[in-house]
Amino acid sequence: MSVYETFHSPLARAMADFVSFKRMQGYDYTDQARNLSYFDRFLVEDTQQSSDRLLTLETMERYVATTAHLTDDSRMTRLAAPRQFSRYLQARNPASAIFPERILPRHRRTIRFFPITPEQVVDLMAATDICLRSGGIRVHSIGVLIGLLYSTGLRIGEALSLTVADIDVDRSTLHVVRGKFGKERLVPMSRSTLTELTGYLTAREPHMGNSRSSPLFIGSYDTALTYGQAHYWFGRLCRHCAIQGDPPPRLHDLRHNYACQVLAHWRRADMDINALLPVLTTAMGHVRIFDTQIYLHIDAVALQNAATAFKSYITTQQGFEQ
Repeated sequence: MSVYETFHSPLARAMADFVSFKRMQGYDYTDQARNLSYFDRFLVEDTQQSSDRLLTLETMERYVATTAHLTDDSRMTRLAAPRQFSRYLQARNPASAIFPERILPRHRRTIRFFPITPEQVVDLMAATDICLRSGGIRVHSIGVLIGLLYSTGLRIGEALSLTVADIDVDRSTLHVVRGKFGKERLVPMSRSTLTELTGYLTAREPHMGNSRSSPLFIGSYDTALTYGQAHYWFGRLCRHCAIQGDPPPRLHDLRHNYACQVLAHWRRADMDINALLPVLTTAMGHVRIFDTQIYLHIDAVALQNAATAFKSYITTQQGFEQ
């Protein structure tokens, strides 16, 4: 089925051309095309649309009203593709309106972040032998996966999509073929991470073979490790190691902690963090540098918490001395 056949409104052809244009730029655009199809369906049913070839602000406001049942983040995601399409359409028809940036009320973005220390990661990896006693190769897979996420900042989906061919031992890099939005990139690995990974390759060979196209992480003989398995065992390992909170830590928090560890390293080395931020943006596969700047706020919160703890410690010590 072609992209055009998935749209049915009077703007179907323009939508199909827009999706093709985004894919030519290297974006996968599958999820965005699905969100655009919701807007297309609305246009099919909208009897108040005044023109078949352009968008009006009134039409956009009516569509936004249909998303009121969604959470703030879900609404922003649902409207992102239609907003981009409206810009594309307006460039070709100046009479067509653009989705205003502030068409939704402002809301405070909450940052979910669970700090995990390097020592805790070591504990998690070591606990796999205890929690997964009959897990076979899964024991090794889960442990190496946790260490890799923490030391490279990969998304869990990117890590589970890796194949043996994506490892470049000579250059100590990972080739992420299909990152978020279909973007590929090279991710550097530390010497210790590469050593752990090559050891894992030796352990997995009897269970999967040495085909370069086979999945890197496996859950059992000749079977790829799934997200559900990784999520379940990470939760069990965290509970075993008493790494708990409300809400509890997630696999994605390993990626967050990688970013904060990089920023902390740059800060200790007295390096220009603002100048180096684009490097972190590229390494983490962010499309925009604004998505990376969120870690500056997390890092600032960590510094504030450390300062508060230090102040409390000094106050306590002064009390003892008196």
